[in-house]
Amino acid sequence: MHCVRLCGVFVLLAVFAATQAPAENWPRFRGPNGQGISSETGFPVQWTEQDYAWSVDLPGLAHSSPVVWDNHLFVTTGLNDGSVRRIICLDPATGAEKWQRDLTLNTVHLHNKNSYASGSPVTNGEFVVASFADAGQMIVACWTMNGDQVWTQNLGEFISQHGPSCSPVIHNQLVIVPKDMMGPSAVYGLDLKTGKIVWETEREYRRTSYACPIIRTRADGVEEVICVAGMMGISGLNVQTGEMIWRTESFPERTVGSPVLCGDHVIAISGAGGKGKNFFSAPLDQKGDVPVSLKLTRQIPYVPTPIYKDGMLYMILDVGIASCIDAKTGEEVWTERLGGNFSGSPIWMEDRIYTIDEDGTVIVLSAGKTFQELGRVPLNDLCYSTPVVANGRLFLKTASKLHCLAK
Repeated sequence: MHCVRLCGVFVLLAVFAATQAPAENWPRFRGPNGQGISSETGFPVQWTEQDYAWSVDLPGLAHSSPVVWDNHLFVTTGLNDGSVRRIICLDPATGAEKWQRDLTLNTVHLHNKNSYASGSPVTNGEFVVASFADAGQMIVACWTMNGDQVWTQNLGEFISQHGPSCSPVIHNQLVIVPKDMMGPSAVYGLDLKTGKIVWETEREYRRTSYACPIIRTRADGVEEVICVAGMMGISGLNVQTGEMIWRTESFPERTVGSPVLCGDHVIAISGAGGKGKNFFSAPLDQKGDVPVSLKLTRQIPYVPTPIYKDGMLYMILDVGIASCIDAKTGEEVWTERLGGNFSGSPIWMEDRIYTIDEDGTVIVLSAGKTFQELGRVPLNDLCYSTPVVANGRLFLKTASKLHCLAK
């Protein structure tokens, strides 16, 4: 199935660390509410292969990122030219496989930076949900933590120039699934226990969007899901009904990076040709048509989602440039060239930024008003994934491997 390499001392340290600190799960793409922020501490900025608690080979090829809940780690992959889409459950303490389940789909055309499993799963500790698609179908599937399939739902064709990549989210008893594509589009609210469609909100469409939604409670007490798509701009929908509460103007280009909460604003980006082209910042708690309060058109990412922390936005550009700006004014704090190319998103942890370039080099930066590179560690494999931190462990996934570093 797969090969596990264990370093006993570090496994023991990982278990010890997990029992000494409050549990912090990483239930969805980019962690709690998709913000890429972890409260974990104690991780190094430099390490070697001998320092990993464990490393496993993953079957197939996938650009998705893992999710973790207590003693379950879930990761998706695609095999046999996309005819098999698989979810795998591992023990995060040891890397041992607990179970795997397959879905049968058709092959589909992909962009050279896409894969048959680029979307991350999502879990609430009771269920795990993943979505896969080909041109003729978009399948959302749900399993128990023990691998029993609960339901599947087919949301119809998925028309896209570059192939599918959908990371659903769970909120209470709903699974929220965006399907913004090159054809009749919608955002769906599915019943978590049955998979039945609770609501479906139709969307204007132009190009496929790959942004993963976030959820917040408005000042008026209404819970909203914030979605991003080129034609729809940034929009807020009532989580319970799917009714659109507000939206901005359209983006001129495709959206790939996900929205980020920045205090009383939300930001999102669009781009084309491997470069970010437009940055929108919109005020929250509005209704109807909402004007964009800040626009930027240069030195912004396209695929990697930025990080907001303490008034600052930290951005890793696809073309290997790191920048920090004031989130309210857009004023540049610093901009530095890292080299390489980036598709995975950065995360923030202990006043540091951890990010991985496409060649598989982990780069650690100081998160502050002064640029400082703290370390570089090679993973020696293609990487389009985002680092994951949960319960005293840092997980680094490449296209075909997964490494666990204990703090």
